[in-house]
Amino acid sequence: MGNLKFNIDDTCVKCGACAEDCPVQCITEGKTRFIIGKGCIGCGDCYSICPVGAVKMYKREAPKK
Repeated sequence: MGNLKFNIDDTCVKCGACAEDCPVQCITEGKTRFIIGKGCIGCGDCYSICPVGAVKMYKREAPKK
């Protein structure tokens, strides 16, 4: 798993490009937008392909010791 995590915000137009491009098929269609599930490997394919920039990238927090 990468050190990045991704989230799809409300600007999603539900085109499905992210879900089609996801190599681990963890993006599913929700009521108003697509949702990235816990199986995300942090590859960033969804971020790169989204035509409206609805996929946001965040740094994963380091595990607490």
